[in-house]
Amino acid sequence: MPKTAESPNRIKRLPSSKHSSKPLSIKLLNSKRTPAIPRNRPLPTLSSLRNNKTGDARKKSEGKKDITTVHGHLTLERCYRYCSHCEQYSFPVEVTLGLATLYSTHLTRLATRCCGLWSYEVAADNLDELAGIRLSHTTIGKIANETAGKIAVKMDDNPAFRDAFQKAKGESEFYLDGTFVHILNADGTREWNEMKVAAFAKRLLAESALPVEWGTRLLPNPSVVYAFASISCKEDFQERCNIERRRLGIGSISSALGDGAKWIWNIIREVFGKTDECLDIYHALEHVAACGKALHGSGSDFTDWLDKMRLVLLSEGFAGMERELSALKSLDEDKQEGVQSLRDYLRGNAERLHDAERLALGRPIGSGLIEGACKNLVGRRMKQTGACWRVERANRMALVCSLLYAKQWKNAWKNTN
Repeated sequence: MPKTAESPNRIKRLPSSKHSSKPLSIKLLNSKRTPAIPRNRPLPTLSSLRNNKTGDARKKSEGKKDITTVHGHLTLERCYRYCSHCEQYSFPVEVTLGLATLYSTHLTRLATRCCGLWSYEVAADNLDELAGIRLSHTTIGKIANETAGKIAVKMDDNPAFRDAFQKAKGESEFYLDGTFVHILNADGTREWNEMKVAAFAKRLLAESALPVEWGTRLLPNPSVVYAFASISCKEDFQERCNIERRRLGIGSISSALGDGAKWIWNIIREVFGKTDECLDIYHALEHVAACGKALHGSGSDFTDWLDKMRLVLLSEGFAGMERELSALKSLDEDKQEGVQSLRDYLRGNAERLHDAERLALGRPIGSGLIEGACKNLVGRRMKQTGACWRVERANRMALVCSLLYAKQWKNAWKNTN
């Protein structure tokens, strides 16, 4: 299609083995301003620029720009404008079409999603297979890193997260844990740093259950989940928890679950004050099992003892466990050490061992949600063989993985250009 005074801009698709179509032509509507240039007074209309009736800004020339979109590699032929008043160039068509960068918004969204699910090399291969767009693993990693940074900036002005959480039904829960990620420091050294992972959730109450029914009761799935993670110190992550709590509009929570680490409970108390804290039953039973193996080995005696102690822990909490452990007499040094280790662990979490009450109320007593986040949100993507991350890049990838894991990906793009 020949260019005319009424259609000076057009997009032409480059030849490709996977994409072919006719050249696309775009006719711009008149607008009162050229949005690319900030200024103190209105710019002339595009029609006046086309007719060259003003000396303030004028059409200078036409240039080509290669861009990549989900439809393929395109060449944008557009004219640029020069303003003699502010001595700046602008490309109105790029702002109108959202093509100010080399990659369209839809492409960056698709590329970033791929990087959150697979390694950069696999993401590049899958993007080529799914959309016919071939990018190097270095380029696709750069796109994901920059896009995650833009999402993080826009999140403060995005009400979609709060709206989704507030509309969901159920009680508010909070989960907190940590997992280690391989980090490359600025001086070239490598080490394993802890990435702290947290999640807010809402869940309807389950039917009331007895301690003996714990393993077979049906716990409703969360109606909404909002997760986040970062490599940071305890104080910084505590502030992050406060920021995310305010973002979701959460005042108080009904439950806080963790594995017993002191830093977890310290953060929970600083952020939420006094709340219903619950020690993850699976971590508690791991300590009970370790003590049982020290006492009975791995035979039937161990199985019988573990079944008994599990029911005691669920029914009576620390008081029942203290009674049973104190009844063990004439133990050798190794066995006594195992018993004392279990006693100390349970005593430090005595106020969090009220599982029978929580089962009766229909609340969860396990932190499987956050354990799954550590495994699937962080581990599956960021702890692959040979993976080593810069801290800033790791935190940005953790944001992408968090949005995907919590099914908040679409909400993240509701206020992102």
